[in-house]
Parts: sequence; C-alpha cells; structure tokens
Amino acid sequence: MSILFRQAASAMLVSLLLLVAQPGLADDWIRPGEETFKIGLGAFLPAFNSSLQINNSTLNLGDNIDLENDLGLDKEETVFWASGMWRFAANHRLSVSYFQFSRNAVATALRDITIDEETFPAGATLRTSFKFQSVPITYHYSFIKSAQHELAGTFGLHWNTIDIDVNGDAFVGGGGSVDGRARAEAEAPLPLFGVSYFYHSSKQWTSGIHGEVFALDLNDSIVSFSGTLFNVRASTEYWLYNNVGVGFALNWFSMDVDVEDSD
Repeated sequence: MSILFRQAASAMLVSLLLLVAQPGLADDWIRPGEETFKIGLGAFLPAFNSSLQINNSTLNLGDNIDLENDLGLDKEETVFWASGMWRFAANHRLSVSYFQFSRNAVATALRDITIDEETFPAGATLRTSFKFQSVPITYHYSFIKSAQHELAGTFGLHWNTIDIDVNGDAFVGGGGSVDGRARAEAEAPLPLFGVSYFYHSSKQWTSGIHGEVFALDLNDSIVSFSGTLFNVRASTEYWLYNNVGVGFALNWFSMDVDVEDSD
C-alpha cells in the first residue's frame, strides 16, 4: 500500500510565553538571548488545502482526493500548540513543539471515489476522520549573537503522523444498502535544514523569521519514502513582565510525501 499526501497550510499563531533565566539573572530583567528555558502555549489557526491518494499494491491506483472539497473536511481549524526551548549554551539551543489537526466530517460523494481497496459510489454518505500530528525537534547554532541580533543555522526533524478513516454507506436497488470502510496511517519523518534571524529591538520586543526546507528520497526492501517540506514563520514577541510575554506569528507550511511499504 502507498500513501501520497499533500498539504499546504497558512496559519496564525497566538501564544503565551514563559521564560526562565540562569540563576545569576533571576532577579534582573531577562533580556532576549539570555534565557535558559522558554515555554510557549497557544492557539494555532491554520487554513488548509490538502489532498490524499491511497493505492493498494494489488489493485489499480486509488483516486486523488481533495480532503476539503471531496470529503467535506473543514478548511479552517483552531488547535492547541505547545513549544519548549532550552538554551544549554550561549550559542546553542534545542527546541521542540507539538500540534495536531483532527478533522471530522460527513459528506455525500459527488463521484465514485476509490480509497485503497474500497470504491465508494457517487451518492454514498461518507464519514471521515482525519488526523495529522507533527512534532518538530530542532537544534539551533548561532553564528552571530549580540545584544540586538541573533542569526542561527538550524537542523531538525519533523516527525509527522497521518491517519485517515473513511466509512461509507449507499443505497442500492431493491431497498438494500452497501457499506464500506477504508483506513490508512503512515509516519513521515522529514529532516530539515534552515536558518533563523531574530532582532531584539529592546529588552521587551523581539521580531524574527525562520525558514526550513528539505527533500528526501529513500528506497529499500521494506519501505519506499520520498517527501519535501517547506516551512516559513515570521514572528514577534512582547514581554509584559520579566518572564511572561505574548507572541504572534504567521506561518506557511507545505508538505508533499509518498510512503510505500511492503504490506
């Protein structure tokens, strides 16, 4: 079975930020770049454009499905977002974040749709559950670091999990009905290289941009995997108090993966 998944999303992120400084700085204002830990909690508001194709190795190709138009999944959603950053040395940081999109819908098929081994006829009622989970883990090394500027190279791994479940039923001649179900899941770990720049205009205000990109093509006897990912974020943070702030970001995210296993 193979899964081809494409997703593009533009999003706003609103967050509450908490800082922890080194012990010697605990009583002073924590300037940007001097924090030891940073924790962010917030709301992620993406707008989606997603498509999916699931092929069975013994049958013909499945159909390319627009998740929003064909299956009725919402094009917009508000989800929980969390992140943490550890500056374990002046020029070295490690960050991790988490978010999950979970969308459900009931729609009527406007055409015959083949997913894996199931073909749902036009007019069938389709009940869809789709989950996409992402855990980006990133290492940052600051080539330039001053009171106002921080330019870093980044390397990390976006661990993405895709899970879709479609149940369908349709009436046939004679008053009977037919039921069908298609379910598939895949993991799509994508390593990423990038660069980030942050400008600290004052001890309270920081703005920055972070871009990441990678392409991978792997084939062996068990699994075949190829994928590309682009991620760009522009953000700003304002610190209300010594270790409490708020943040706002605009994010553009695009992923294209093809996973095939021996099942």
